[in-house]
Amino acid sequence: MEVSEITEQQLKIAWGRLDAAKYPFDGGFYKDSVSRAYYSMYHAAVTILTLKNIKVRRHSGVLRMFGLHVIQEEDMEHYHAKSLKFAKGGREKGDYDIFVEISEEESETVIDDAEKFLKRVEGLIEKIEEGAAGG
Repeated sequence: MEVSEITEQQLKIAWGRLDAAKYPFDGGFYKDSVSRAYYSMYHAAVTILTLKNIKVRRHSGVLRMFGLHVIQEEDMEHYHAKSLKFAKGGREKGDYDIFVEISEEESETVIDDAEKFLKRVEGLIEKIEEGAAGG
């Protein structure tokens, strides 16, 4: 399978997860909303790592490799790494901590950050693909 096909499919999944985050948000299910928004960011991060020929197996590996190979190489701003980490923490709290409550505001922040993240990833993908085509 071509990298471009994988990239296209990963981005499709990422945007689908972001869309899916809005339904539970509208219903007041903020834990589920944060989880879906995190997964949208996760799939987008995996897309970039795939383009850089970096394979990861775990969520923690995605964050680590994203930090090393995307943020530290100054392909994306630190804000996006922080928002990915925050969303991952929210997803873990919401999925595994039966006593935690996630507020509407927190959920809305994660969804907004996820949308910014996906748009920034799309811009980076264009840059990477242009560099590969031109160089």
